[in-house]
Amino acid sequence: MRRRLLIGPALALAVAMVSLAGCVSGAVATPLALSYPAATAGADPLPISLVDQTGLVTAIAAAPPGAAGQGVDVAPGLTNALRISWQGGPCDDRVTLVLNDIGPTYELAIHNHPPITAGMSCGDSTVSRVIDITFNRHLDPLELTLNVEYP
Repeated sequence: MRRRLLIGPALALAVAMVSLAGCVSGAVATPLALSYPAATAGADPLPISLVDQTGLVTAIAAAPPGAAGQGVDVAPGLTNALRISWQGGPCDDRVTLVLNDIGPTYELAIHNHPPITAGMSCGDSTVSRVIDITFNRHLDPLELTLNVEYP
């Protein structure tokens, strides 16, 4: 009977230690989120989440619309921030960004998620999206490549 009483606390201690080991072993990817202004009047804002697998990102924010296109530039007026612009669909219901370390540079994978019915109700038009990503250190725009994907 005494042996059974020790198994419960020992198991709880082991689970706690494994959990803590995961916390101190490195940066944990925490999604940052924002509500991007809707592409059309009356539509809901577009949720954008960023999964940082590098530990470099400190903030994201919607930026003023810029010229149509895709690219990475220095965010004007911000320290350690880059302005990211890309094209998405007017019917996308969310966007997921994933920042990865790919050796000497970084890749920002951009996943536009159209709803399952988008092919029936949305045309081939695109909308420009622009956000600012702030980092905990300086990054040159040439250190970040974009990879826009559609699921």
